[in-house]
Amino acid sequence: MIRTQQLLEQQRQRRLDGKSREFQFQARLIEEGRCSPILARAIWEIAQEAFGQKLDQQVDQLRLGQILFLAVEAHEPAGKPVAACQKVTVRLTLDADKDDFEVRRERGLDAVRRARVLRLCTEAREQGALLSYEDLAFKLLHCGTRTIVRDVAGLRAEGIVVPSRGQQQDIGPGQTHRVQAVEWFLKGWEPQQIAHRLYHSLAAIENYLTTFGRVVFLTNHDCQTDEIAFVLQRSSLLVAAYQQLAKRQKSGTAQRRLNEIVRRAAPRDGAKSPNIPGKKGATR
Repeated sequence: MIRTQQLLEQQRQRRLDGKSREFQFQARLIEEGRCSPILARAIWEIAQEAFGQKLDQQVDQLRLGQILFLAVEAHEPAGKPVAACQKVTVRLTLDADKDDFEVRRERGLDAVRRARVLRLCTEAREQGALLSYEDLAFKLLHCGTRTIVRDVAGLRAEGIVVPSRGQQQDIGPGQTHRVQAVEWFLKGWEPQQIAHRLYHSLAAIENYLTTFGRVVFLTNHDCQTDEIAFVLQRSSLLVAAYQQLAKRQKSGTAQRRLNEIVRRAAPRDGAKSPNIPGKKGATR
């Protein structure tokens, strides 16, 4: 039994090591540069000495509570060995400060962990990657894998999509809790109900609704998906999902709430077109 447990731990460690920047650097040297493993390791060490932390610097500055994390790209199939999968560096919000504190104060530790599971998986997904249960348990949240399994099962039982690597076959394009939150609002739910259902703060839900309104407003002014993503600093995947959600709204209630959100998101200075360089009528 002990030897079996040790073997499982070794296998898990190999999978986690396979997601490191060092492993990816050396793997590319071996596969594309035809280097031997020893030479690849030596080149990595030289690069580290020469450039230091510049190898890990991000062009955009991280906000407080955020980290850079190397995750498996979303297009990789679930059964493929992790070491053979392509990876991508994503920016994850490990600590959402007041939002997490509010959830913890009102609903306890289990609720704030579920909120983080949902947020981390969604952020990774929107940046073209998927997190595994091991990523969440051993590298990000430092809890047991069974705890993550229970959290994900609990969220799914409530109809909440968790875009993890283990559930990727069930994930629709752009279908995340951000889209669900807005969709529930359009169906007549109140923001406080949505916040409670999604283990979020009320401020977080209001932020989703505001972003959705801005996406629709800019779309109505003939802005393209990539332009909107750039202006709002959101992923193109999320913007496209919001655009599709807006198109699907047919009922009277949904249309009234959609118009309400767009009015709130419109510029207060009376401008009739978004401030995007190169667009006709854009303010400068």
